[in-house]
Amino acid sequence: MRTPIFGPFEVSRSTNLADNQLINLYPEVVETRQGKAPGALYATPGLTAFVTVGAGPIRAMHTSANFGLFVVSGDSFYQVNANNAVVFLGGGIATGVPAYIIDNGPQLAVFAGDSGFSWSSGAGWAAIAVPFTAASPIAATQQDGYGVITQPGSSLFFQSDLLDFTSWNALNFGDASADPDNLVAIVQLDRELWLIKNNHTEIWYNAGNLGLTFARLDGVYLEVGCVAQDSVRRLGSSLFWLARGVEGDGVVVQAAGHRAQRVSTHGLEDIWRQYPKISDAIAYGYQQDGHEFYVLNFPSGNATWVYDATTSAAAKTPMWHRRGALNPQTAGTFDRHFANAHAVFGGMNLVGDYRDGSIYSLDFSAATDGGTQRKWLRTWRALEKPADQPVRFSELRIDMQTGIGVPDGGNPQVMLRWSDDGGHVWSNQMFAAAGRPGDTARRVMFRRLGSTRRNSGLDRIFELSGSDPFQTAIIGAVLE
Repeated sequence: MRTPIFGPFEVSRSTNLADNQLINLYPEVVETRQGKAPGALYATPGLTAFVTVGAGPIRAMHTSANFGLFVVSGDSFYQVNANNAVVFLGGGIATGVPAYIIDNGPQLAVFAGDSGFSWSSGAGWAAIAVPFTAASPIAATQQDGYGVITQPGSSLFFQSDLLDFTSWNALNFGDASADPDNLVAIVQLDRELWLIKNNHTEIWYNAGNLGLTFARLDGVYLEVGCVAQDSVRRLGSSLFWLARGVEGDGVVVQAAGHRAQRVSTHGLEDIWRQYPKISDAIAYGYQQDGHEFYVLNFPSGNATWVYDATTSAAAKTPMWHRRGALNPQTAGTFDRHFANAHAVFGGMNLVGDYRDGSIYSLDFSAATDGGTQRKWLRTWRALEKPADQPVRFSELRIDMQTGIGVPDGGNPQVMLRWSDDGGHVWSNQMFAAAGRPGDTARRVMFRRLGSTRRNSGLDRIFELSGSDPFQTAIIGAVLE
């Protein structure tokens, strides 16, 4: 019989209800419905070193059509040109707060904390005189050649002159004042400005007005705000962020059209609730192999969570997975993933490290995370329906790709253990070979798996994992 190994991460507040971990694996459905199984679990991409920029951390990255890749590393601004040479452009950027890079074509600007800087190839690096005094981090975006920034601690936002980030008229401001809460983030989507506040969201558009060119879009108002400024990210034609409203916080929403829909799950929200804080969450979004991924890092929680918008739409259910860096000091536990910011450059998905100045490419062929050993893990219930009588398990066959992407001389192993009491007490590990190079017909088998017992539990959960290098693709599992 087939055992339900395929699916997203879903661990309930009580693992007796659901204990389906999915770490460094992501689900992909067969869209044509013509595959051997409904879908597969693929290993998430590893990290291949690209370039080192400054001392780090890498806080923001942006690709300019005119000038190449730009990076905020620590308190400094850098350019990576077409030859991958790193050029220091300027410093003095506030640290410990979100950083924003905006681009109008001939100019770029960086905003962080209470200040900003402009850069152009002719004028170089210069401080921007913002038209207010800021007590908390500015948020910034651009639309139609105008820079737009928020005045922290208020509902006000300001607009630069057209194609000139150095000039900010103090009279060119708007007030997102439909409710008396403060602006948290501002972002451009489909040539509309989304003004996301503590508990509400307004949408403005370029009305071509003199002075402030933007006007409120009448009849559109969202009763949802944001708890983490740096969690707001555009991905395709949608926005994602860690939301809150007057009733509470800690859910992820996806906004498309003029609506925001919850896409997180109760299990994840319960995990996040236990973190020391969630207001420091940092997100980035990217597309790879047709998947649109929203990646949400929790620095205080030391964890990274990923929503796959593409597979979620195909499966009609939220499809999340966790990404983690293997902690070298403990026995197989995971820290937050190294990637902290993203940009597309030279045809590659590049990510910057939160620990130092390293920039990597997200690489499906990479066997490590920048030299750090990788591990993937999946847990799932052996039986779709709970058994009320003891069950004997004689054999588990993992239907997976073998013998591909194995280093010369390699003999990768996968590991299995199980729990019979709903994920509280676990057995010792068993090992099975996953195929030497070219051994593409290898059968990955585990035998003599014992049986459930009334006095030790009737709820069998399997945990399959691996840390040896090979191209992991799990198609299904068959249980005897």
